[in-house]
Amino acid sequence: MPGFFKNVPPDGGMSCDWEQYSTAEETRKRAKKPSETGVISMIAGEIGAVPNQRLEHEPIPENRSHSEVFGEKTPEVRLKFKRICAWVLPASTKS
Repeated sequence: MPGFFKNVPPDGGMSCDWEQYSTAEETRKRAKKPSETGVISMIAGEIGAVPNQRLEHEPIPENRSHSEVFGEKTPEVRLKFKRICAWVLPASTKS
């Protein structure tokens, strides 16, 4: 089960970027460990169709593409996200 579908504690949602305002490469560069970070893509309507999940665009000063998916990330929700995502940039362990 993928470990990357999780919320940011204490009250945050799952952080993501809206591709209208960011490229996959820009998203990767903003990661804490860019060389170890992969980027996936999901369609907003498919995220919203997952029960108890809500997607909101929440731009922040340093990232106007910032969005969050709110709702508990149960094993069932994470499995549904896994089924609707596609890799854009695979993760690499090379430095």
